Amino acid sequence: MSASDTIAALATAPGMGAVAIVRISGPLCLQIAESVGRLTPETLKPRSARLAGVRSRDGDEVDRALYTFYPQPASFTGEDCLEISCHGGYAAVQAVLAAVMSAGARPAEPGEFTRRAFVNGKMDLAQAEAVNQLIRARTQTQRAAAKHTLDGALSHRVRGCSEVITRIAATLEASIDFPEDVDEPDRAVLAAELSAAIESLERTVELASRGRMLSAGIRMAIVGRPNVGKSSLLNLLATRPRAIVSDIPGTTRDFLEETVEIGGLCVLAIDTAGIRDTADIVEQEGVKRALETLEQADIGLIVLDASEGLRQVDIEVLDKAGDRAVAVWNKTDIVRASPDDPRIPPSVPCVRMCALSGEGLPELEVAVISRLGAGSGFFDEALAATQRQVAALERAREHLRVAEEAVRSPYALDLAAIQIQTARGALAEITGENVVDSLIDTIFSTFCIGK
Repeated sequence: MSASDTIAALATAPGMGAVAIVRISGPLCLQIAESVGRLTPETLKPRSARLAGVRSRDGDEVDRALYTFYPQPASFTGEDCLEISCHGGYAAVQAVLAAVMSAGARPAEPGEFTRRAFVNGKMDLAQAEAVNQLIRARTQTQRAAAKHTLDGALSHRVRGCSEVITRIAATLEASIDFPEDVDEPDRAVLAAELSAAIESLERTVELASRGRMLSAGIRMAIVGRPNVGKSSLLNLLATRPRAIVSDIPGTTRDFLEETVEIGGLCVLAIDTAGIRDTADIVEQEGVKRALETLEQADIGLIVLDASEGLRQVDIEVLDKAGDRAVAVWNKTDIVRASPDDPRIPPSVPCVRMCALSGEGLPELEVAVISRLGAGSGFFDEALAATQRQVAALERAREHLRVAEEAVRSPYALDLAAIQIQTARGALAEITGENVVDSLIDTIFSTFCIGK
């Protein structure tokens, strides 16, 4: 793989469609336009679509398409770029791609267009990773966080903190390297400046962690006794009949998973086997797996039967869920009286609902989001962050804390200077100023081809 190659790939989703876009980037764009479309640089005006044929190596016209040329550096990659908008059928796309490859391009690697944009300074690494998150966004909240980061919100925060601690480091190192000429700085002032930088970084970690929650998704176990309405609740959340609903106890023996949206979060809802004492070996295994799923979940919806009241097994499951529990009193269409029970801990949110009609669903969504500590507006400023980025932010924060302690101590300032430089290195990993090629390879390998 060479940065001087001209690359090409389908930029739109594969499959049948009205229009498909073949994206080309590199020094041979104009040559390819002339070879494939018989278009000269004089007729192919920048950023203006031009209708022309697409010719194969043999000179046969395989399609008619719109050609749009984006000269460097005013393009996505910073190189000459050419987009061919052709008909979206599989055969047409393959014929256009074959014609482009025969004219000198090679197939693009996953994420290679965005990688070139990063290498050519069109965006930093944090923004480049946000491109991938934006493509993969499944909810509007995920999309908003990714767009916020793509616009530079995370990069701005990281660079702001880096500039502050760079000034502090310069002051420290000057006094260390030239003690005869530069007096030791006021330690109280340095400590205050570091404290402010740590506070700013704490806020960035918090917003990045919120974004990480958005992208990683939430595991939510739906747990309870047989026939309390767990499968009906999964079907309600999925807006389709995902699970079999029956009056016969023990219908669900394994677990069913469905990805749903709750309050802007991507949630993996897991319907589990009914929890009860049973002699059936298969059902015993289902109960075991249900409890294991609850242990591994971020949220446990403990479904209770309002028509029967609280049973001992319900109390045991609520206790097992702990601070992840949300009590769901189902079948309130049968019993209208309040099913509140003093044996349920006051800290556990309780929701009354009917899984068949959907009554109480908005309240359930609010309870789930609140249980996660994500109230109204919680994700408004969230930064779409990867696990790598959050870890780098946390490392930088810890090094700055050590530096602050060193500055407040009576000892030499060398330790503080070293810790600050290490923190700067961690922040530079996020924007890509301090990152090895192997890591860049790993990051862009997760992108789709054509982006």
